[in-house]
Amino acid sequence: MPLADLTETELRVVGQCLRAAVDGPFFGEAEFETLFNLSREEVRDVAERFPNIDEFDEEPTGCDDSWLAINNTFANLVGYPRGQDQAWESHISVSREEVNRIFRKWKG
Repeated sequence: MPLADLTETELRVVGQCLRAAVDGPFFGEAEFETLFNLSREEVRDVAERFPNIDEFDEEPTGCDDSWLAINNTFANLVGYPRGQDQAWESHISVSREEVNRIFRKWKG
C-alpha cells in the first residue's frame, strides 16, 4: 500500500518514526548502516523530504532509498530497541503496537 493510502495521522507517525530513527537514541552510529542498509544521512534526507517523496521511485541502483528508509525504520523501531520507553514517548506520539499496525498497513 503506498503512502498515499495512509491517513494524515498515519503519515505524521511515519514522519515521526523517520526522525526518531535518525535523531533519537535508538540506533548507535556503529550499527546504523548495518541495520538500515543506508547511512544515517541517507535516512535523514528521506526524513527531511517526507512526505514529499515517492517511495516507489527507483534509484539508478535499482533500489529506492525512500522505500528502504521507511521499511527499515518501521522494522527496526518495532523490533529492535528495548527498554527505551521514555525516549519512544518523547519522539513518537503513538504506541509501538500502533506503529506496527501502520507498518503492516503500509506493507499491504
